[in-house]
Amino acid sequence: MGAPERAFRWTIPFLALLAALGVAACSDKGAGASRAYTVRAQVLQLPDPANPGTGITLNHEAIDDFVDRSGEVVGMDPMSMPFPVADGVSLDGIQAGDVVEIELRVDWDAEPAVAVAAVRELPPGTKLDFRAAKPTKRQSQ
Repeated sequence: MGAPERAFRWTIPFLALLAALGVAACSDKGAGASRAYTVRAQVLQLPDPANPGTGITLNHEAIDDFVDRSGEVVGMDPMSMPFPVADGVSLDGIQAGDVVEIELRVDWDAEPAVAVAAVRELPPGTKLDFRAAKPTKRQSQ
């Protein structure tokens, strides 16, 4: 068998391997990629300085494009829940009852997987909309 025949014989398996690696890389991107969501919420409770690890409790609006661990866009309905606050994020001037806009970082491979990465107080009188989430019915990209 000559060189051209040997090269051709390995071309198909090599291309199949590259395609499989590409698919694996794409499927991992959906679940493991870090995402940031801009979310509006009302502050219900601030972290307890005497109890490290407590988060900020928020009553947040729907997150339509929220992506779960499997990489699927599932949305997140409005709810009240505590969120860890990332290191370096200042809550100075924020009080219970304030309406805020947060950057919510989600990285399913990190600990914690979900954390508040930024907080900005919104003007007094800002109205929140607590409608159900409207996720798109597609795989995230």
